[in-house]
Amino acid sequence: MFWIVFGLFMIDSVLVTIIILMQEPKQSGLGDVLGGGGGGGDFGSMGGTAGGLHRMTIWLGVIWGLLALALQVVPRA
Repeated sequence: MFWIVFGLFMIDSVLVTIIILMQEPKQSGLGDVLGGGGGGGDFGSMGGTAGGLHRMTIWLGVIWGLLALALQVVPRA
């Protein structure tokens, strides 16, 4: 049972990494932090694929956390 949970954990880890890398950044970097970047007209717009990737990241993150807990509970045999 441990190895099944471990396999699912590894698959989920790879999927989370891929989904995070597919997302576009919300800010331009350090320039926005220091006040250099203007704009900001798209606050709250999470439509299209950006919203789907965001939701998928949340779900995969929750599954990843539950699998990490399961790895501690399931005995290694």
